[in-house]
Amino acid sequence: MNIDFKESRESLKSRIKIHDLYGSANLDLWMFEKLKIKSGEKILDLGCGDGKQCFGLKNYLNKNFSENNIEITGIDEHEDLIKIAETKNKKTKSNIKFKLASFDKKLLFPDKSFDLVISCFAIYYAENIEKTLTEIKRILKPGGRIFFTGPMPNNKKEFNDVIEEAANDKIPKLIGSSRYSSEIFESVKNIFNNATIEEFKNQLNFKTIEPFIEYAHSTLEKNRKVYDEFLRNKNLKSILNEIQNILKKKIKTYGKLKITKLVGGISANNTID
Repeated sequence: MNIDFKESRESLKSRIKIHDLYGSANLDLWMFEKLKIKSGEKILDLGCGDGKQCFGLKNYLNKNFSENNIEITGIDEHEDLIKIAETKNKKTKSNIKFKLASFDKKLLFPDKSFDLVISCFAIYYAENIEKTLTEIKRILKPGGRIFFTGPMPNNKKEFNDVIEEAANDKIPKLIGSSRYSSEIFESVKNIFNNATIEEFKNQLNFKTIEPFIEYAHSTLEKNRKVYDEFLRNKNLKSILNEIQNILKKKIKTYGKLKITKLVGGISANNTID
């Protein structure tokens, strides 16, 4: 699959801020507890971006291990994000290894290098998921684990419903929610052992329309190609006005707005039968 668009840093930062301010649950903490990390393990984060999960995981481990001898490595194909991560790494003396690399290519690590490979909202951008997963399996130690996160099919349904009502049209399938729990999960089951997918729910609650609209803008940026095609022959100004009208009516009726984030945690291992 040719993936010819990726998410901007500004879009990602905007949504992270909204999740922190208005969310009812902590995805990172949920994920870290699911990882079941042991002392001395080596962890690789694929598509680490500016290192958000790497630094969060490092802090979590510092709080939960008296002697933190766990090694974290993050890779990303965007040089600007790796530079941001490296700058923070030096400033915080976190001792995390960051490398400029793409998971669409051969991973430049020896066989059996890692105990755990994670990927947070990134793995569904893989152009050839079977090839990427095979590379992950190669660098995993026997008994090693994987843990991925990504959007489930009904992720942010309330948001999509508002957009569709305003535009009087159906939104095309998005790459993450349409691919993650189907194609990606099926490929994981084919290549690894004991694959499971568990759902995490985080409800964002808004008392005014402004954060909802900010979230809408950041989401439209994330999926710009899809929404550009969706809005191409429509009057965008008219749709935006209608979105605000719909949101105002919902606030008046229900006293708040909500967006329900539904995230799937895919886990599996490299157990040799």
